[in-house]
Amino acid sequence: MSYTTNPQAKQVIDCVLQRNAKMFTNLGLDSTPEEYAKAREIENERLQRIRKFDPEKIDRMLVK
Repeated sequence: MSYTTNPQAKQVIDCVLQRNAKMFTNLGLDSTPEEYAKAREIENERLQRIRKFDPEKIDRMLVK
């Protein structure tokens, strides 16, 4: 499957990316480093769960 050739995969990946972006947008100047670290952890967990839809694309996004 691929992001560009499978509409279902594209929809799932776009939804997760949107949720991740919103999560980071809600962090602000008053957020602690621990809150940022937790957000990165949640982001990676979400990306790992959808990796099966397009491993090549998701691997580029995963924070190592």
